[in-house]
Amino acid sequence: MDLPPLQRFTIGAFSSFVFVSLGSAKADTAKGSSNFMRRNIARTVTGVAIVAGLVAACGSEGENGAAGTSGANGTASSAAAAPSSGDGAPASSGADAGQAGGEAAQKVTAAIQQALQQSPITFTTESAELSEKSKTALGEIAKAMQGNDVKIMVATHAGYPDAEKSKALSEKRAEAIATALEGAGVAKDRVKTEATGNEKAQGDKALDTQITVAQ
Repeated sequence: MDLPPLQRFTIGAFSSFVFVSLGSAKADTAKGSSNFMRRNIARTVTGVAIVAGLVAACGSEGENGAAGTSGANGTASSAAAAPSSGDGAPASSGADAGQAGGEAAQKVTAAIQQALQQSPITFTTESAELSEKSKTALGEIAKAMQGNDVKIMVATHAGYPDAEKSKALSEKRAEAIATALEGAGVAKDRVKTEATGNEKAQGDKALDTQITVAQ
């Protein structure tokens, strides 16, 4: 067994002490001195007790040191392992979700642009009725919105000089678009509407409708 230096030194000292004491005891015995013999025996017993105590203390110190080192290492290892576990899955999941959401938004944006280029969603004067071409365009946009949670913003206008009348008509136009998208499979809460009346467009421009991916 590999003993610490202090423990080896203590055991060596103990052995020397016992050897010398026993030698003295034998010499005293040979001289017939009983008093010397008793004193040597007493010293020997005392020395044994002292050395035994030192040996025990060394052993205890070694065990405590090993336990402390082991505990510190274990704590450090646990502390080092915890961030790794904590940082792993959430970060990856968040990045994947963000990437998937971005790709879906790009897909819907492309579909909106293509559909509106082919068939712009417009209304006739004083009407909130959608043309067949406008319904077809909305159907293409609805297809791109399947399988994701992307929301869109629909902005409608009306060009009446009367602000209240324009507001009411633009609201009807926004409702008509939201209803058409709902009929094509898009939940109504995914379609945000902005009925601006005559605040943002007048004249022929008020007949047009803008659709974008909601932020």
